[in-house]
Amino acid sequence: MLEPVEVGWNSDNQEREIKGTDMMKYFKFSYTAIGLIIFLLSGSVYASGFKTTELNRKMGEISSLQQGLSDKIALAMDKRNQLGQKTEALQEEIRQQKDELQIDSYQKGILIPRIDYNLKLIQLLLGYITGLNAKILYFQNGLETLGYYRQQAQDDLLMIKTLNDLEVDKLIAQINSALDEYTPETTKPLFDVDGVSLKDTEQIWNEIFISN
Repeated sequence: MLEPVEVGWNSDNQEREIKGTDMMKYFKFSYTAIGLIIFLLSGSVYASGFKTTELNRKMGEISSLQQGLSDKIALAMDKRNQLGQKTEALQEEIRQQKDELQIDSYQKGILIPRIDYNLKLIQLLLGYITGLNAKILYFQNGLETLGYYRQQAQDDLLMIKTLNDLEVDKLIAQINSALDEYTPETTKPLFDVDGVSLKDTEQIWNEIFISN
C-alpha cells in the first residue's frame, strides 16, 4: 500500500526539478541577452559620441582655415589694387610723353628710355596682377569647398545616430584632403614672381592707345 504513494511523490519531485532547471536556463538566457543588448547599446553610444567629437573638431579646423583663406584673399585684393593703380599711373605717363614728343608708333616709342622702361615695368606689373587674380580665384574655390564640407558636417551631426562609420569616415577623409591642400597656402607667398606670364610690350602699347 505504501509503494504507490512513494512512487507518486518521487514523480512530483522530479517534475519540480525539471521545471526548476528550465527556469534557471531561461533566466541565464535572459541575463545573457540583456547583457548583450546593453553592450551593443553602449558601444553604439560610444561610437556616436566619438563621431560627434571628431566632426566637431574638423568643423573647428575648417573655420580656422576659412579665416586664413579670407585673410589671404583680402591681402591679394589689396596688392592687386595697388599694382593696378601703379599700372594706370605709368600708362598715363606714357600717353603724356607720346603727345609731348609726337611719337606715332611703338618702334619710335621704345627709343625713348623712359617710355621703354615704363612699358617693361607695366609688363611686369600686369604679370603680377594675373598671378594675383589666379590666386584669388583659387582661394575663393577653397572657401567654397570648405564651406560645403562644413555644412555637410553640420547636417551629419543632426542625424549622427543614423549614419554608419563608413559615411562619417568618408566625409572626414574629404575634409582632411581639403585641409592638407589649402592649409600650407596660408603661409606661402601670394604667387611666384619668377613664374609670372609676361605680355608682349608692343601689345601693351597698343592696348594703352586703343583704350585711350
